[in-house]
Amino acid sequence: MDVEPAPVAVPAGASIVTDLHAAFMLIERFVASREPRLMAQALRLVGPLRKAGKESPAQMVAALTAASSVYVPAATPLRGPLAEVLASLPQPTAEELAAAVMPPEDPAAKEKPKEKKTDADKEKEEKEKKEDKAEKATEKKLPAKLPESEMLVALLALLLLLDTGKATQAMPWALQLMERVAALKRRTLDPIAEKVYFYASWAFEQCGQLAALRSALLAAHRTATLHHNAPCQGTLLNCLLRSYLQYKLFDQAEKLLTKTSFPEQASNTQLARYLYYTGRIKALQLEYTEAHRCLLQAQRKAPTSRALGFRLTVHKLGAIVQLLLGEIPERAIFRHPQSRALMLPYLQLVQAVRLGDLAAFRVAMEKHASIFIADTNYTLIMRLRQNVIRAGLRNISVAYSKIALSDVAAKLALDHPEDMESIVAKAIRDGVIDATIDHAAGVLVSKEGHDVYSTLEPQAAFHKRITFCLNIHNDAVKAMAYPPDAHKDELPDAETIKERQREEQELAEALAEEDYD
Repeated sequence: MDVEPAPVAVPAGASIVTDLHAAFMLIERFVASREPRLMAQALRLVGPLRKAGKESPAQMVAALTAASSVYVPAATPLRGPLAEVLASLPQPTAEELAAAVMPPEDPAAKEKPKEKKTDADKEKEEKEKKEDKAEKATEKKLPAKLPESEMLVALLALLLLLDTGKATQAMPWALQLMERVAALKRRTLDPIAEKVYFYASWAFEQCGQLAALRSALLAAHRTATLHHNAPCQGTLLNCLLRSYLQYKLFDQAEKLLTKTSFPEQASNTQLARYLYYTGRIKALQLEYTEAHRCLLQAQRKAPTSRALGFRLTVHKLGAIVQLLLGEIPERAIFRHPQSRALMLPYLQLVQAVRLGDLAAFRVAMEKHASIFIADTNYTLIMRLRQNVIRAGLRNISVAYSKIALSDVAAKLALDHPEDMESIVAKAIRDGVIDATIDHAAGVLVSKEGHDVYSTLEPQAAFHKRITFCLNIHNDAVKAMAYPPDAHKDELPDAETIKERQREEQELAEALAEEDYD
């Protein structure tokens, strides 16, 4: 019988050390070649590292301690504060520290037996060694301790502080990271600086002191704009908008929107956040059409498989804006298995507005008031009361050719029935219903329905759809990635131009000689 070999025990923190070393190698290659995909691959490893840090903070501390001793210079201003930050976190055991010093070895690898080498093999090895030495001498050596690797270690320490619930300690550390990024002034640090600004804003928000970071964010945004730093510019703009919305400074947020422009080179996730903040600001300023357009684009730009919380937030605000526009949202957003329970309060609001049932609207408001306040949508939902009354009036005017105003107030369940006549008069003036009021008898008289195709409503709806399709086409054309410098292949090179100029000069000289003869 064949006996299976016993499984070799792999150190618990082996994956953390492996991912860290892989990230550092990618960063060194990025600094040497300046290829953005290498930095993107390195930052993509931050997610697994953060997940591993949540599961075992001590092993993450051990890996960061080993990495700081290798990749963080002793003369850097962050070396001492980084050691203090790591000392305040859960400390690893001696075994975990020993396992994190070197990259983990492959347990399946076995030592190969030494073979006897012939003279030809020895000569071949010596020749290869000489070639390797010559290549290494000609190659430009990279510094072992790069500022990018240093900032990556500091960023992982900041994430570990946030994930372990030490947001108060994370605030001064985040400020030190922002100062260090500004002092280095390296364009290769832009992708990591974007993460630093985002998590610094998050740390201050968790402690309720987001306003204290606003001046630093404004200065960083000004610097990023002057340096044409698109990633940091988009992230900082979103952090500032969130700061203004957090403290209900809508006028300042509107001024920031008008004075700045979102960079086209920023990522889709930041663009989706920017569109959501813009839609919220426009909705609060009664610009519902523009808000609806921004929220629709935010829904399209949002990730489809991740960021469920963001997508739900956009759908909630989008449903309220559609109701304020007099439209009914699609039922599909309320039927999705992941969002069915969370969107139930908003579904009750939609049903109340569609039926014009003021009593159902009041019950939904009282029952789910805490949810609406937590979602920061309570102010917008309060504006829906007038839409509920208008929808109820529209249904009543269609159902009854003549009805008393007192009966209308009873059907709508108004708090103050004596205001019914003024409400109906305003609805008639706004064109909500086509009716007249008999003031002497206190009766609402509805006019006979007319053919809607004899009006301009179908043309307006058709124009709206055409505009929507054209906007999608224009966005698709802008999003197409054209190969860089593709037009240069069609242009003649310098030698061809010189040869053509020489031929033209000879031809001109020949013509001049003929004219002289």
